[in-house]
Amino acid sequence: MFERDWETLNEDQRLVVKNIKDSLLVLAPAGTGKTKVIAMRTAYLLNQKVPPTSILCLTFTNKAAREMEERIGLYDKHNVRHLTIRTFHSFCYYLINQEKQNTRLAFPCTIIDESDTQDILKRIIFALTKQEEKYMGNMTSFIENVKKYRLNFSFDTELKEERLVKAYLKEYPSKDPIILQYGARILRLYEKYLKENNCVDFIDLIIEATYLLEDPEIRAKWQKRYHYIQVDEMQDTSTREYHIIKVLAKENHIALYGDFNQTIYEWRGSAPQTMIGDYKEIFNPVEITLKTNYRSTQLLLKAANSFIRNSNLYPSLSIPYAKEIGEPIEVFCGGSQEAEILMIAKSISEHYTAEHKQIAILTRTNSLAKSIYKMLEKKGIPCIRVEDIRLMRTTEVKDLLAVMSYAINLRNSYALEKIIKHPVIHMEQWLIQELKKTKSGYMYLHDWFLAENNDPYQPLIEGYMQNKIVVLDVESTGLDTTSDDIIQIAAICYGKDGVKDQLDVLVKPTKSVGDSYYVHGFTDDQLEREGLEIPHALDLLGDFIKDKIVVGHNIKYDLSIIESMLYRHHKQSFAYPGVYDTLDLAHKIYPYLPNHKLGTLSELIKTQAKPNHNALQDILATSEVLTHFIKKLNEKKDERYSYLEAYYPYVQGVKEQVQSMTKEILKKPTYEAISYLMNSCNYKSAYSKEALQNLRDFYKMAQQLYEEHLSYEDNIMKLLTFSALHASEVEQSALFKGKIPVMTLHQAKGLEFDYVYMAGCNEDIFPSRRSVKEGYLEEEKRLFYVGMTRAKKKLYLSYHTGKKMSFLVEEIGEGFKNYRQVALDKV
Repeated sequence: MFERDWETLNEDQRLVVKNIKDSLLVLAPAGTGKTKVIAMRTAYLLNQKVPPTSILCLTFTNKAAREMEERIGLYDKHNVRHLTIRTFHSFCYYLINQEKQNTRLAFPCTIIDESDTQDILKRIIFALTKQEEKYMGNMTSFIENVKKYRLNFSFDTELKEERLVKAYLKEYPSKDPIILQYGARILRLYEKYLKENNCVDFIDLIIEATYLLEDPEIRAKWQKRYHYIQVDEMQDTSTREYHIIKVLAKENHIALYGDFNQTIYEWRGSAPQTMIGDYKEIFNPVEITLKTNYRSTQLLLKAANSFIRNSNLYPSLSIPYAKEIGEPIEVFCGGSQEAEILMIAKSISEHYTAEHKQIAILTRTNSLAKSIYKMLEKKGIPCIRVEDIRLMRTTEVKDLLAVMSYAINLRNSYALEKIIKHPVIHMEQWLIQELKKTKSGYMYLHDWFLAENNDPYQPLIEGYMQNKIVVLDVESTGLDTTSDDIIQIAAICYGKDGVKDQLDVLVKPTKSVGDSYYVHGFTDDQLEREGLEIPHALDLLGDFIKDKIVVGHNIKYDLSIIESMLYRHHKQSFAYPGVYDTLDLAHKIYPYLPNHKLGTLSELIKTQAKPNHNALQDILATSEVLTHFIKKLNEKKDERYSYLEAYYPYVQGVKEQVQSMTKEILKKPTYEAISYLMNSCNYKSAYSKEALQNLRDFYKMAQQLYEEHLSYEDNIMKLLTFSALHASEVEQSALFKGKIPVMTLHQAKGLEFDYVYMAGCNEDIFPSRRSVKEGYLEEEKRLFYVGMTRAKKKLYLSYHTGKKMSFLVEEIGEGFKNYRQVALDKV
């Protein structure tokens, strides 16, 4: 297969594939076969005996990552599984997940997508201003930019939200009165909300990965892991993402691929000219340009080249491969916006009825896309608005994901609130609001659904008084709970009378400790000499914790790997009378700490034992922290009882329903869990026919993602992560289903169609008035170029007489356009 495809490559493509000695800068305009080249270069590396685990491929979208993996799989089915092929956000999550014990985050945490972020901000803004819609646009971008700005300061710098916002506004002044008045408070409340619910947004992934790589040991470990790094769509890589690449690369081989003229994300921090200048200076790459275009007709390609020249964009002109000359671009005008849309509808009806799947209508704004969609629907033309078909953003899919998210992350009150508001359960709004007011007694919304009719902390307090608390910690060969092995188990039984008993054993792993040696200090030889066999060590632990309350710092990880080890060695799961996490308690008792790592709490409380990644030492420190927390919990005991007396009778029935649902889905494969919620829990009764079809698609997706070797819980985590990271993407083949997609130009990036209509080519629409005002005119030109290069056979440009025709249309050479007579209000 490789040899056959090698014969089809042109000379420029071959230069890229065969050069594995130098760092590369590959300029690849639209349609020049970039994905194929990256796949073949990766296959060539594997053929040259480069270990697959030392190759990292980063892309801008999940769609591109999947296409890359599929292409490489054609050349090497075995090794493709061992490559790291991810988007930037996915890779950051992977890195953080692998560094669980060093991160400030608690795992498993929930990744929220852009729509969740906006929903949370709406609530906060409305609580402060009573008019959230008016301020959402500016505030969303403000919060994102301030969080990114935090990276200008080192991890150790204590920087509260007020100081951070003040520093940001000094460098980037704003005239927005809401930002000036409420910006710092909104940021503080937003960050507090995420911490309380154990959630992270996309910016948190970049920030946390960056800070982790500041640690010399962590940085050295990851630099050793990857010897070859390939980055697709480098023009859309933000400066923060590029910094991570640069740190990882060090002296390794790196290849950047992209097209400056498709840079359409400057608003999210993409600055390709600056980045490339830095890259050239540090890595001294060999520069190669892919010039042959395999997508468009000769005329369309020449038109795109003329646009590049006339717009003074980056000079990346392409040579047409197609023999087909093609038709000129058709430019037409309507007497009004409605007439313009009617002309589009008429053109489609007359010429392309049988070829709907090869047509797309592209717009600069969502509002215009919505107007076009409504008109086409009225005319009986099968179409679909892409904004409406992002499967993971649909209400019905998010409803089911909320149940799964809460089952995995019981601190996630955001997901819990969605569950209890769902028509199937429908907890009264007044009750939800009252339950949210009990935080002062360390009773958060999610605590109500763990409580019996008494204090939810009563088992912990009684266990302490009876000296029946087990504080537990394990060390392991890595942080993958499904495949890594425990190498040390440490536990103490303690209470009000101090430590009563302890367990501290080493365990013989089934694999080498590898780089984890640098975390815990145990060598393979030492574990072979002193370690117990795994089944024996698990039996000792089971006897030690029997009938006791189990506590740990980020205890979920320890219990997950213990459960995995029991499963792998054919032993029954342990029964826990109660489990408490000092990390969860820390978030409630000290919500405004910069982080809640054990070391931070140890310093705050002045514990005698100091955490140092030795399991026994860490649990002694944890026990001192817990004792301090129990005193704090006792101080609020009467307050909690007053809340319970007032509200528990109303909560009990709903609590039992939620507990039953969440426990049940943890016993099933993800796709069966979806079926259970739909049928046994009657979720299907709440949805329309169209929504039910979306849920069937979601079911199929869950089936495709399911991996038999993973536990039910790990498969749920995989689905949740996939859903969050896929939420904003467009899947061409799966979702268009023979209908004409109506979408924005940003949504169309990476897609291609035979026939493309670009509507709304008017001044103040395209380019948008805001982009011109804020100095993003170059990005508007590149966005127009992206639209032009989506077309393979024919391109239509339309505008209306209400506003002047966009100057962008005039930037296309006159020999490549035909103008149609202006139409009046009726067609």
